[in-house]
Amino acid sequence: MNVAQPIESPGVRRDSLAPYSLDTLVSGAARLRPAAIAFADRGNALPFGLVATQIAALARMFTDCGLQPGERIVLVGGAEANVATTAIAALRGGFVPALAPVDLDPSALAAYAGAIGAAAIAGPALYGDFAPLETCLQAAAAVPTIRLVANFGPEEHDGAIGISPGAILQYAARHPDLGLERGKPVPAEPPPLITLDRRDARPVLHRQATLITAGLDFVARARIGRVTPILTTLPPVSAAGFIAGPCAALLSGATLYLHGPFSEEDFLAARNQAESAHLILPVALASDFAGIFDGLASAVLVSRLASGESFAPPPAFEAPCPIVDLYAIDETSVIAEPRRNSVPVPPALEPHFIGFEESRILTIEQAANGGLSFRGAAVTVD
Repeated sequence: MNVAQPIESPGVRRDSLAPYSLDTLVSGAARLRPAAIAFADRGNALPFGLVATQIAALARMFTDCGLQPGERIVLVGGAEANVATTAIAALRGGFVPALAPVDLDPSALAAYAGAIGAAAIAGPALYGDFAPLETCLQAAAAVPTIRLVANFGPEEHDGAIGISPGAILQYAARHPDLGLERGKPVPAEPPPLITLDRRDARPVLHRQATLITAGLDFVARARIGRVTPILTTLPPVSAAGFIAGPCAALLSGATLYLHGPFSEEDFLAARNQAESAHLILPVALASDFAGIFDGLASAVLVSRLASGESFAPPPAFEAPCPIVDLYAIDETSVIAEPRRNSVPVPPALEPHFIGFEESRILTIEQAANGGLSFRGAAVTVD
């Protein structure tokens, strides 16, 4: 699909996970463990209770700004908590978040926003050496459907409304009835989430049920539980980053620490502070940081592969902790495979299943058309 073409919503498929949404996961955790930390980054440590308040308030703020359910909101961001909370807030309000990395130039971001008919766009003023909000403003000027630009940061900026954590909490304080909405029923098919396939420059729509199923599969195979936190270097703006980050944290109850913008010194400090953790980082960085694997619950190494191609295994090396390969195939499949005797295992060499409601769900298996092609409940139908 060319990025300049419009796209259709994915077809509705009835299954046991279809009624569940990321919003309901946050709401349930907020009721059971309101003080437990859900997401953290360099500037924030957000307990579940606060996250639930923020997403309820921000969903209402988007509505107050004139956005209608079903409209698309482009969210530009890095490895920071505001991307995750804003995406879930958009889903809660019935909107469709479209995630984008901070390094897109204005023309590429405008093409992406135009392809999905975006009504709004948001990003931080600064992220490392990038100025995403300025890129958002330039893209908005080129896309006639965009009528709202929002700023994640606390700084005032001409042409953009403020949706920083402080602004959201001020809004929540003025609307004490927001808490009444936390337990509202979700539709039979919650709104989807969009990511960008950068290889083909095209948007990909993911059902929430597919993301949740992929998250359950990842949590099970990487053995992630509530006690040990997740430390990730991946921005939650790709399928792999979102599934192994916010999805995995919400499904397991583990605290998610997002590290970004990346710098070696700050990364090593974050690793030392986390002590035992499930560390997620690109496989290309593994040899550079092999010395920090001691004491980890696991090292999750991310490899990006292309569907239809033959499998090229990532490098093998010894480590003092379990290693899990996370294969991101385009933007449709995210497959976790624990290494066996330090040797990488091909993705879905054997079918993956998860248990649910006294039955087993086939999450991922190899498709018959050869190459890296997969099907199952955890695979986005493209």
